[in-house]
Amino acid sequence: MLFPVKDEMQEVQSPQLIITGDPLVEIFTDYYGNQAGTFMNLEPHTELKIDSTIAIVTKYRIFPADDIAIEEQWNHLYHTRHVAPFLDFLKQENFVALDEIKKLPTPGFINQLPYM
Repeated sequence: MLFPVKDEMQEVQSPQLIITGDPLVEIFTDYYGNQAGTFMNLEPHTELKIDSTIAIVTKYRIFPADDIAIEEQWNHLYHTRHVAPFLDFLKQENFVALDEIKKLPTPGFINQLPYM
């Protein structure tokens, strides 16, 4: 299970988690800093219900300006591709249908990708 982010832009209030059999939920922080939980229900059962109710208060976020030319944005990504905090986000994954996607009519976006 993944829990909502608690930060300056989002306040989590009154979380309630009900799981069939009331198992202990082990909560940990994953690689990306998210709170996640796991549990085991060892008793034989024919049904498993997970009911999660959470009230969340979100705050207004000012979005960054998007007035930089697309070529300059791609150039910046190209030059930061080996910077440690960005490696996981910029690494090309193996996607079996990539050739099919490239054949779709697009406004040129796919051909602008720096890793193609």
